[in-house]
Amino acid sequence: MDKKVFCLFFICFIGLFVISSVNAVEDKITSDYQVTSDLSNEDIQKVFDSANDGDTIEFKSKEYKNISLVVDKKLNIISKVNSNIHVSFDIKNLRINKTFGFYFTPNSKGSLLSGITIVANSADYGIVLNSSDNTIIKNNIITGGANSILIRNSHNVGLTYNDISKAIKNGVQLQNVKNSLFYNNKISYNGRSGIETSNIDNNNISYNIIHHNRFNGISMYNESSSNSIKHNNVYENTNGIYIDSNSKYDIINANTFTSNRRDPNCELGGYESGNGLLFGADFKTAKEGSAARLQVKYNVLTHNEQYQAKNNPELPVFKLGDNWFDSTDDSNTFVCPMLLAGIMKLDTISVKNGIGLQMYDTNGNEVKEFATFDTKVNVDGKQYTAKFVNGRAIIDAKLDSNKEYDVEVEIGGKFVKYKYKATGEKDNNNANNKKPDTTNSGSFNTNRSSKQGNGDSNSPNNHISNSNSSSKKYGSNSSDIYSNDYSDNGQNTISNGDSNANGDESKEGKAYEVVPESKISKSLTETSGIVVLIMVFLMILFIFGYRRGQ
Repeated sequence: MDKKVFCLFFICFIGLFVISSVNAVEDKITSDYQVTSDLSNEDIQKVFDSANDGDTIEFKSKEYKNISLVVDKKLNIISKVNSNIHVSFDIKNLRINKTFGFYFTPNSKGSLLSGITIVANSADYGIVLNSSDNTIIKNNIITGGANSILIRNSHNVGLTYNDISKAIKNGVQLQNVKNSLFYNNKISYNGRSGIETSNIDNNNISYNIIHHNRFNGISMYNESSSNSIKHNNVYENTNGIYIDSNSKYDIINANTFTSNRRDPNCELGGYESGNGLLFGADFKTAKEGSAARLQVKYNVLTHNEQYQAKNNPELPVFKLGDNWFDSTDDSNTFVCPMLLAGIMKLDTISVKNGIGLQMYDTNGNEVKEFATFDTKVNVDGKQYTAKFVNGRAIIDAKLDSNKEYDVEVEIGGKFVKYKYKATGEKDNNNANNKKPDTTNSGSFNTNRSSKQGNGDSNSPNNHISNSNSSSKKYGSNSSDIYSNDYSDNGQNTISNGDSNANGDESKEGKAYEVVPESKISKSLTETSGIVVLIMVFLMILFIFGYRRGQ
């Protein structure tokens, strides 16, 4: 083949490819829709039904009433004015005997719901995700409902930056959920648990604030495997976390479980309330030494009214990892005698012109992934608040590096004294670190006190005691009454059946506004024809020039 003819053929091919690419981009243009409060729920549902995958539906008004919507395709549902959507308590879709604000079907995979306040006071659910993979629920406020959010049979879900409160039962229900992220949510004032799980696998539950729920902050039932529960702040619930599942490869690390309160009307029984961590009768895990065994370490368990951590009396003794119990005395950790617990220690580190505090494990090693908590520090007539982040607290106290100070750190309700000199490096990472003295007492809880557990109880030994001893002692358990646990797990859940149904369609005319294409899409539409014409013109010029050259 003539070389020039080949070049001509190649250039024509490239030109046709560019033209086809432009047309392909045009085909992927999405539309934006706006809905306002003068539309009925039926009208808004028609907008959802007529939209295409990838379209955006924006709620423009401040308040909508009697809303119950089915999302049956991939949609971006947003509000830029924090629209208040009041869920209908009598509209039921999909032939399901439940009411809800938004129901995401299996066809809605990849959808987004953001910037909306959902008020579900008299409904069954605020939001339901049923087999809706890759869906993101973020920056919303959800209040009320029998359960505020139900996520079931779904993978790769993101539930982030939401405020979830005042459900009659659970704030968030997770059923058969895998590979999902539950991050930085506030979950509070719900009638039962903040988060209730059943059959969850490989999920990340982290940096959530879970408080003032009438039952447990987190409840785990049935199967749980390879889940990471880290850096959550769980306080003022009946129990911090309740584990009643068959747990494999789960990690409960660097959480704060504090100030959880006793409730004589707790469904587990009054003596099974007020614990930072509580194991249920159905808790199971692999044998000690197995990689699949549940790990509970580097958590803060303090100021809980009953026990900092409590086992079920029907279960064998379980060994926790190293945790902080706000105690310098191993006999006053208020961990029940059916648990072995490594007692983390606190000591000073010298930092230039400031005060440094560091957490250590039972082997005297620095702990760098640790829960967040505050304690008071007195020095030179002034009181400071030391905030522990990743196992270390630094106070910029502007101390004289040539002077020795008496530093008092509050531990277990009393102030522990240290002789301290601020001669270390200013950089936290280069502080003049030291391992604590490991010669004094045992590193496991002994709990010889017969008092009922209280994280604020004071130790008779007014010093920091760090030990590498392997002695294992047990203490008394004042809670000798056990009540069988009960869960409503599985109740009020929505059936999978008919989840793809579209509901009844209205015969009324068009009752919504279709927003013009976005500036980017419009620009592409207006210029794509020009691009095609230019490419054709250049090709004609090239062919004409080539023939003249011949």
